Amino acid sequence: MNTSKLTFRLQEIPDGESNRTIALGSAELDFNDEVSLEKATVDINFYKTDHFIQVKFNVDADLNLICDRTLRPFVYNTEGSYHILFEPNPVEESETDEGAIKQIPTDDLVVSIDKEVRDTILLNLPIRKIHPDLLDSDGKPKKFETQSFGPQPDEEELIDPRWEELKKLK
Repeated sequence: MNTSKLTFRLQEIPDGESNRTIALGSAELDFNDEVSLEKATVDINFYKTDHFIQVKFNVDADLNLICDRTLRPFVYNTEGSYHILFEPNPVEESETDEGAIKQIPTDDLVVSIDKEVRDTILLNLPIRKIHPDLLDSDGKPKKFETQSFGPQPDEEELIDPRWEELKKLK
């Protein structure tokens, strides 16, 4: 049985509405080589009835990222929310970017939100991971100069001589 902090036995969840806050450390969730978890806080709201369990959570995570431009490491804060409806009866499972409907596993009688918390964090990552030193006050990347090294070729050297031969054929 999975012993994750984000796995809950059905008997431990009280009927009605209840809340839990769980702190996650660096080794709690698996990410790829470019992203690692420094710390995260997951605020979970349960609503349990005889017919379903609704789980809503908000996650606030600090991630260690590598800058795409400078390859310097930096810490990035991200937040996200998601909700899952667990039903005991057979149900057509579905997922969207805001929520999911799932069946409660009959063999374990546990619900796990590990995958959903991890995916919520990953979906809130920026496409371009840029170090905060390279961002302006509005959060947009600063302009930078492209530097060239070595002697610069003349413009005539850049033109392929075969083009001149083709022009003569006209």
